[in-house]
Amino acid sequence: MKALIIFGHPDTNIGFAVNMLEAVKNRLQERDCDFEVLDLYKMNYDPVLKASELYTAGNREVSSENLQIQKKIKEANGLIFIYPIWWGGMPAIMKGFMDRVFTPWFAYKYRKDKFINFVPDKLLDDKKVVALVSFGAPKFVYAMLLHPVKIINRFVIFGFFSKKSKTFAIYKANSQTAKDRIAEINKTAQQGVDWLIG
Repeated sequence: MKALIIFGHPDTNIGFAVNMLEAVKNRLQERDCDFEVLDLYKMNYDPVLKASELYTAGNREVSSENLQIQKKIKEANGLIFIYPIWWGGMPAIMKGFMDRVFTPWFAYKYRKDKFINFVPDKLLDDKKVVALVSFGAPKFVYAMLLHPVKIINRFVIFGFFSKKSKTFAIYKANSQTAKDRIAEINKTAQQGVDWLIG
């Protein structure tokens, strides 16, 4: 089993995201899994989609950096995304990563010969995908909204290229005590990794 971790948070010293990253790495080691971390901020990853990459305009350029990342994705059995929820979704750097890396003809493709031709074929359907995210608000707030992040991840983002994905969330990220925070992070990391490995 080999996992590719995509980490999207600028603070690598304190906070939920970096502690989640460490907990996930520890759990993967406990489960005897190989892994690699793509720290988007440390990589200074450019999230801006270029005109030459815009497939809806007939352009298909993929940079050498993104080709290398696509190769890593192909070689991995599972993908682990770690990021906070800001303004109801993933940080801009993570969204740009999705735009530029999970391209048509790599992650998915449309077929005109299908009866329902607006639903693409998933080209990475052998990959399991886990998202480990943190929210500032209590759980009941997102429950009242029918948890749009989990729905969008499952059916619109990760569901576009993979048959199996799951989002695990931590709530009240800014108001937990240090003890509760560590316990919640360790529990969530274990749940995510164990689900990924199966």
